[in-house]
Amino acid sequence: MLRRSLVALSLVALLGGTGVALAQGTQGPAAPVHREHGMARLQQRLGLTDDQVAAIKAAYAKHRDEQKQSWKALHTAQAELRQLALNGADTTAKTAEVQQLLGQTVTARVKVLQEIGPILTPEQRAKFAETQFGHGHGKRHHGKPATQS
Repeated sequence: MLRRSLVALSLVALLGGTGVALAQGTQGPAAPVHREHGMARLQQRLGLTDDQVAAIKAAYAKHRDEQKQSWKALHTAQAELRQLALNGADTTAKTAEVQQLLGQTVTARVKVLQEIGPILTPEQRAKFAETQFGHGHGKRHHGKPATQS
């Protein structure tokens, strides 16, 4: 039982960070400014044309509501799972729900990436995959390399 609880808490910690990372830039009043700044940086790094930028913005916008709903549901389920785990309750069902919701957030992200892929040249796709914009394993904020645990 202790091992299961430790696994569940580890999963919650991992997913909590993932949910926050995914939700950044789409929630709160500063989100549009953050997105515009991020898009300008992306345009500069990848050498995107104005048409490419418009098409990428459209792809993000098309799936924004779906992603927001997935992230919100994931955040809620994670909070509930944390509470269950801290109270020593059975976390089996809630852990399965969190895993399902995490899968939905990944699916929503993949949909956006599948729409962005054809917009980019092969070189741009490679660069995009290496950037924080693509949530790849490239450099993170402040120039710190991504770490895997």
